[in-house]
Amino acid sequence: MKNLISQDKILKDGKLHIFLLGTGGPMGNELRVSPGIAVIAEGEFILFDVGPGSYRNANILRLPTESLSVIFFTHFHSDHIGDLGEANMDSWGRGRTKPIQIYGPKGVEKVVNGFIMAYELDTGYRIAHHNEEIMPPEASIPIIKTVDLKAPEDRELIFEKNGLEIYAFEVDHSPIKPAFGYRIEWKGNIVVITGDTVKTANLVKHTQNADILISEAISFDMLNNLVKGAKRFGLDRFVKLLTDVQDYHMEPKIAAELAKEAAVKKLVIVHIVPPLANEKLEKVYLKGVEEIFDGEIIMGKDCMKFKLEPKN
Repeated sequence: MKNLISQDKILKDGKLHIFLLGTGGPMGNELRVSPGIAVIAEGEFILFDVGPGSYRNANILRLPTESLSVIFFTHFHSDHIGDLGEANMDSWGRGRTKPIQIYGPKGVEKVVNGFIMAYELDTGYRIAHHNEEIMPPEASIPIIKTVDLKAPEDRELIFEKNGLEIYAFEVDHSPIKPAFGYRIEWKGNIVVITGDTVKTANLVKHTQNADILISEAISFDMLNNLVKGAKRFGLDRFVKLLTDVQDYHMEPKIAAELAKEAAVKKLVIVHIVPPLANEKLEKVYLKGVEEIFDGEIIMGKDCMKFKLEPKN
């Protein structure tokens, strides 16, 4: 029974809570699921991306999913959107009475409407079985908010409530355009989520002075070791995919350079590719990072938690 009771007390406890729901990438493994981050503050429960498996971790943590209010997408790769249908359906079933607002780059309407269509029959079943009082139909259909930045080099305030401010800025994940990072500002605290991207001057600008930088970083060195093995076995398709993926991501040392140039306090590495079987490999993954960035460095793990107190 305990696992069915949400931690709703954290919604209004005067702190900002961050939960890493998924810290891996698209390569399946036992330790890390696909990307997803939950932020809770000022009565708002917000998700940034909902990759496959990430929403399940929200329930494992007993987060107050019935209060899910907003989802922000960085971009529309499958490993960042796969749990959208479950997030909408499950939070509704657990008691959500208002529609979720879903923000994202141009194309978000196509993605959201696709999930609405896929879950249309099930939505009807739930209403018919439990009645409209328990499953209010108006709460089942998300509100779509397309973010169209007027000046891609600037960040734009797209959400504000009770002092919680969320800004979107453009990142470079070409050929995926546009793709966004997000900057969260709350009572003197700054949290930045890079999304998937290479390092750019624009990214450094919008990451400045972050208390926590949650940055993607994949290991080119470890991927290239896999590429060498794949070449020996003639696995040309595998070689192509593992090589191409390096075109539009950062590696850990580049994320460290970003953190240093932006003068952030804490660097949290996520979107970990390839999968890591143990802590020894985690040290290999982070090789050279400490020589570049002298702040706190954390290897992200699923269900990891952070808490920030007001500064002002």
